[in-house]
Amino acid sequence: MRRPFYVLILMLAVGMAWEAALGAPTPSLQQDRLEGRWEGTVQSPAGDSKAVAIFKKNGDAYTGTMSRLRGDGDFPLGPVKLDGDKVTASTHFDIPQGALDLKLDLTLSGDTLKGKGEASLGGQTFELTYDLKRSSASTAAQGPAQPARPQGEGQPQPQRRPVVPQPQQKQSLDYFVGQWSYRWVGRESPLGPGGPFEATATFAAIPDSKFIEGRIESKSDGVSTPLTIGFDEDTKMLVFDERWPNGVDVLSMGDWRSPVAIRFQVAPVKIKNQVLRLKRTISVISAFSFSLTEELSVDGGPFERLGQGMFTKAPTAAAAPQK
Repeated sequence: MRRPFYVLILMLAVGMAWEAALGAPTPSLQQDRLEGRWEGTVQSPAGDSKAVAIFKKNGDAYTGTMSRLRGDGDFPLGPVKLDGDKVTASTHFDIPQGALDLKLDLTLSGDTLKGKGEASLGGQTFELTYDLKRSSASTAAQGPAQPARPQGEGQPQPQRRPVVPQPQQKQSLDYFVGQWSYRWVGRESPLGPGGPFEATATFAAIPDSKFIEGRIESKSDGVSTPLTIGFDEDTKMLVFDERWPNGVDVLSMGDWRSPVAIRFQVAPVKIKNQVLRLKRTISVISAFSFSLTEELSVDGGPFERLGQGMFTKAPTAAAAPQK
């Protein structure tokens, strides 16, 4: 018995739909928008470096890790939120330089993940810029490399990341020699006006001595502050002797036994019948970047935050400061 032509057409259509359904991937196998491995660069005050982020999805929530700016290893991002195209995360953890707070605000677009990060370390806040791309599908699906299964054991052993010491700056006067761009932001005080302050700091070695001399010159009014720095290799003690534009001499003694931080004791100064005491801390970020945090006490009162500054070294050595 011959079937009507329209029945044959209907059967053919149903067969094609069935084959398409069998060949299509199930939703559970499709790649999640964020989950996987992302690689690229991060730009910081210390320069550009490689960045790797790995995200995992558990139910409706995400977790993740981000590679460190310096040295081997990574740190957890904690809860990661995906809202439309916006990826946000915040975390707090300890590193040799102190406690670090990090906030991420990234934009997800296809296979790219870009945006800003804000890191706070030692009282200094600086901006990060991330530019990441999704790695290959196989790498993204696998995530971090897993160790080989030992012979004769049924379960793989947990992976252990080798402990690699982070690069640290050697304590030496050579660290300061050269030209630096300096930006300080602080409040008004008996020491002077507040607001942003930008300057150029130039340091040059004094031959056959344990001292270097330098000048800090304001970019706005050209006011120059001369200073001398001395360092003892055995005790790791650092001395700053500077003469401020108001004629006050300030002597600071720093403990540089830690390669990542210098904490200063500053001799009290008297200005307009007020006794002023300073606390200073230098956080060594890299070979070409360090931050300065200052606190001030007036007439024996509590120490309060005065300001924060960032020094960034010029790419070429500077000439000796003019006298």
